[in-house]
Amino acid sequence: MVAISTIGKIKGSLTALRNVGTLRVSRLFRSVHALALSIGLDKIGVLDFLEEPRTLDEVASFIGDVKNLDLLRELMDALTNESVLTMQDGCYKVSRDKIDELQAMRQSNMMFRSLEALISGFEKVLHEVMVDVLRGAKFDFISPEVATLFYIQNTSEVYNIAREVLLELGGGKSRLKGRCIFDVGCGFGVEPSIILKFLDFNCHLICADFFPNVIDECMHATINMNGQTKSFKELENIEFAVLDPSLEKPFPIPDNYVDATFCFQVIHWSRHPQELLNEIARTLKNNGILMLATYMKKKEKVTATDVLIKMMGGNRFYSEEEMKLLFEKSGLKKHSFFLSNFAVATKTNTN
Repeated sequence: MVAISTIGKIKGSLTALRNVGTLRVSRLFRSVHALALSIGLDKIGVLDFLEEPRTLDEVASFIGDVKNLDLLRELMDALTNESVLTMQDGCYKVSRDKIDELQAMRQSNMMFRSLEALISGFEKVLHEVMVDVLRGAKFDFISPEVATLFYIQNTSEVYNIAREVLLELGGGKSRLKGRCIFDVGCGFGVEPSIILKFLDFNCHLICADFFPNVIDECMHATINMNGQTKSFKELENIEFAVLDPSLEKPFPIPDNYVDATFCFQVIHWSRHPQELLNEIARTLKNNGILMLATYMKKKEKVTATDVLIKMMGGNRFYSEEEMKLLFEKSGLKKHSFFLSNFAVATKTNTN
């Protein structure tokens, strides 16, 4: 049961989270992702090619050596649903007016500005990843280059508010203070900093990620503690771990070791979601909790957000029902879902 005071804090955080414009948050995310994908197509010349109506096969031939035709179809259909493309008689055509509208929002809307790293990433490098994926490249997680961009994007205020919401949903300070917290997907240090400050530095924190370069950056990140600037590696209550993105090797964490695991915007990137949750459950103490954030779909319809994850080498989003099955198979039998983006699950006593 979430305490009344915690509910008040959550409501306050959600008010801030929703104060991003006149459109709903999920709709804005789709618009941002549609613009990013459009920029990717523009960088490889597809939008110019679509000044005239073209079939899917013609687009595939233009890109060259496309092995994942189903994903290309999902991309084209998702952008049609967002009005970036129009479709008539089985042919796609670009809508420059819609792209101009999205570019204007990029300059004026808070959500677009907060995700500028993602949008500009498609201008600089992610359009190349898009082509690689369409040509058949596969990743266990994502490449270090994409992970780097993702963690830069993940420093936005919108994400930081969401992290605090998830910590409150996990029981807040009353439950988490003094505990061992396992941060799966810690990034460059923003997330550990939020957890430490939220808990007044009163916890043992394991910062874990899937890439050595990310952990190295995290170790050297700094934080102000009692008026002194210190690197994370100087703090006695932090340890670090590199995780295997293929999930073939177990996490370097003992069984039944941590009180709580924080997993923010990670699971949809991995092609091994069940193995990821199995390892999280293994390392949790009995009655330990998992705080997880990922967008949970309500409809089967493929959106620009779904396609964006795949185009960056990630896996997919899940429905609440699918997440329940994943949780239960891993031994996380008690679970609650909030706002189609947050989940809290408990490892049941196995004695």
